[in-house]
Amino acid sequence: MDIASRETDIEAVAAKLGRPLENTRSVEMRGDIAVIPVTGTIVRYASFFTEICGGVSTETLARDLNTALNDASVKTILFNIDSPGGEASGIAELGEMIVAAREKKRVVAYIDDMAASAGYWIASAAEEIYASKTAMVGSIGVVFTLREKKGNGIEIVSSVSPYKRPDISTKEGISQIQRWADSLGEIFVDSVAKNRGISSRKVLERFGKGDMLVGREAQKAGMVDDITTFEALIAKLT
Repeated sequence: MDIASRETDIEAVAAKLGRPLENTRSVEMRGDIAVIPVTGTIVRYASFFTEICGGVSTETLARDLNTALNDASVKTILFNIDSPGGEASGIAELGEMIVAAREKKRVVAYIDDMAASAGYWIASAAEEIYASKTAMVGSIGVVFTLREKKGNGIEIVSSVSPYKRPDISTKEGISQIQRWADSLGEIFVDSVAKNRGISSRKVLERFGKGDMLVGREAQKAGMVDDITTFEALIAKLT
């Protein structure tokens, strides 16, 4: 009763605690800021297992981004990122959507613990990137993981398609897959460079070469714009 009788700014309390944004997966409103969480492994399409395992899909992120863009109560969109990365598929398209969204509303990214690989690709598309002092940022690059089949039947490939099934037990097969990784890696680097307004050469030289940079080190390299806390950033944006 004592607590209830106090003079309290109910709107301020609501802004602090946050409220869900309607028609989104897990977007939280903090005042006029729409916080879109990018947590866990990133895949292209949402599924039952995505929900159970705590990952996120580019499909869902794109839908939530559009909802926030079209909601008049939203002034700023904040991607709250803690992800080791995931599938390359769909990330380039999502990044372009985020860049385009900047023409309508302010779009900011915050890295709490980790923004690696696809997670950093998403962050780079925002106007500004903030990070905690212990955040790990980077892992720019592409990895293909394949497993050799051992005694699990045979495949007959058409004569006109000799490269349809690379044989990873041969140098030729490994070289073919290396070309795939290099091509995707080049797209990744070029996209980050464009998003951050620098040259691809600088990304290659300063952004870790696939390594992870921590906090101030990432800021010094130009991968993030400032070091802060999530609540401090919310206050600043508000």
